[in-house]
Parts: sequence; C-alpha cells; structure tokens
Amino acid sequence: MKFKVHSISSKSQVWEETALEFYKKRLHEHELIFLNHKHKLSSKNSEELIQAESGILLNKVEKINRAISWDIKGRSISSKEFANLITEYSMNDHQIEFVIGGSHGLSNEVLDKSNHIISASKLTFPHRLFKIILSEQIYRACSIISNHPYHK
Repeated sequence: MKFKVHSISSKSQVWEETALEFYKKRLHEHELIFLNHKHKLSSKNSEELIQAESGILLNKVEKINRAISWDIKGRSISSKEFANLITEYSMNDHQIEFVIGGSHGLSNEVLDKSNHIISASKLTFPHRLFKIILSEQIYRACSIISNHPYHK
C-alpha cells in the first residue's frame, strides 16, 4: 500500500529527515511519501492563510484516493482503530492520502472533502514532530495488521 502525507511546511531539518527515513525503511512493502507544500503568503490574516493553504492541499490530493485529515476537530481513535481504517481502505484498493494543515488548521472545505477527520490529541504538535508521530502510527498500524509484536 502507498501512503502519501501532504503538509504545509517549510524545508525539512536533518533530524526530521533521519526520523522519517527510519520509519520509511521499516515499512518494507509499503511506500511512505512526504509531500511538503509551501506557500508565499506571510502577511495574510489567519483566515486568508487557511484558505490559501487549503487551496494548495485540495489541488494536490488525488480525488480517486481516500483522504484522512488530521485536525483538532476530528475524532480521537486508538492505534487499533487506525489499523482497522487502513485495513478497510486497503481491502478496497484505495490509496490513503493524509492531510496536515498549516499552523492555523484546515478549512471547512478540506474537512468536508475528507473521508475521515482524525485528531491525534488535544495537544498541539509542531509539524516536524507530528509527521514523525504519524509515520510511527502508520508503522504501528501495519504491524498490527500483520500481527507483528511491535504493538503490544
């Protein structure tokens, strides 16, 4: 299965790339692709930024795939429920595209077009760290699916 992670972010740092590469290597038969989308709007108010960033994301996510957006408005789920969701999509030959908004969140338009909206926590995480957390959870879900002992 191929997983794509779309995020609004700047150039990756070395430590971030090292951590992401660690999980990419552990996902042997799966492909984990990170797509960092940038924008040049810095002086806009938060609503204008959300709309601009959301427009970029909507143009990048392929409509034939399943989109899972990460947003504080989403539902909290367990790692096992996350694995079940991935299983459900993989059984129907759907590619999964994860969407991470900018620091101001995602627009209602992006959320409305998402197949699922998940909240990782009520805590706020920086994008660099969240991409690593998401990578680990994808690996954990794949471990659960394959009955690997990683998830205890």
